[in-house]
Amino acid sequence: MTATASPKELLAAHRTEKRLDAAAQNAPLDRSAFPGLRCEATGMIYLRAKTLTYRSMHGATAETLTPEKLAALLTGEGTSTVVADPYTFSKLLVMGDNMPSNDFKSLTRRLRISRGLPGSVKLPILTEALTTRYWMQDGLEEKSVEDWATAFGLTGHKLPTALRTLIDLASTGKTTGTLGYEKAVKGMMDLETRLMDNCQWSGISTDIYVYQMLEAFNAKANGLRAVDPGLLALHAMDGQSCKLVPMNVAQKNFTASVSSPFKLKEGREVRLTDGISLATTTLESLRFGGGVLHAVLDMPSQRGEGPLMISRAKAGKGVLYAVEGVFESRGRALKNKRWLGGDVERIGGREVPLDVALAGAPTEG
Repeated sequence: MTATASPKELLAAHRTEKRLDAAAQNAPLDRSAFPGLRCEATGMIYLRAKTLTYRSMHGATAETLTPEKLAALLTGEGTSTVVADPYTFSKLLVMGDNMPSNDFKSLTRRLRISRGLPGSVKLPILTEALTTRYWMQDGLEEKSVEDWATAFGLTGHKLPTALRTLIDLASTGKTTGTLGYEKAVKGMMDLETRLMDNCQWSGISTDIYVYQMLEAFNAKANGLRAVDPGLLALHAMDGQSCKLVPMNVAQKNFTASVSSPFKLKEGREVRLTDGISLATTTLESLRFGGGVLHAVLDMPSQRGEGPLMISRAKAGKGVLYAVEGVFESRGRALKNKRWLGGDVERIGGREVPLDVALAGAPTEG
């Protein structure tokens, strides 16, 4: 791969190399340090012949999945039901589309929103969770439960048994430390539960509220992905993270050379991480020197691990990465007055710029 290779080409080459390494060892290799399944699974959905089947993780008896059961799983507190693969999820969408009763008009909407989330907590897909967590051997298909069973030497096991083992494998990873993992996952679970509950209503007020929750969910999910210790080097190839090499360290700020591509913005909050701890700072400015881009960042608070992370990286005794401060949505939280019991206030008037008013825009509600 040449020095002029694009980030897309670098990522493709890295992916190919890792899958070939996994094939050479005849076993999946660690990719992400965080679990592929973020919450403890309470049940699983799979196809038995052509029938959608639900089985509790704590029960031995399988049952045919009904729309009522699926709706309960989507809205229940603390439920995380693992869907075997994307094909099985497509069958769930068919179930929702085929329901004639108005009682289930929101089921398809809930399913489509769940599928669009960057890593649903309530209805995760097992093969995608495994792909996030591991590099699969080259020559096997990542979307296939059977191929994942082969990758881990589970050939010959009955499907429910293989699924339970794969769920356990997808659930392993780093959840402790000061990386904000457990707090972010709890926030994601709460947000998705509220999302699924709100989807039974229609109207612009609810749609705005749902959109705000989607933004907050995406921010938390992207924040976890950005600081995942196993993915920092990988994300440096596409710019989601930036590797820093500290140079001049002063009391109030420090200068560091940065990796390319570089996507962080001046004046924005960023988070520093060494894969163990987090520190918050601000990117003051960017400078060019000797044909290399340098960043000037505020010195993090002395109360945290930030200064120590910087000094270790400067001495060559550790790594340091910067990621965008994306754990929380930047937008102001919206209140849905339907749920607070109050009336939604009617807009009684609006301020319109003069040039827009002259063009004929209404100036009253």
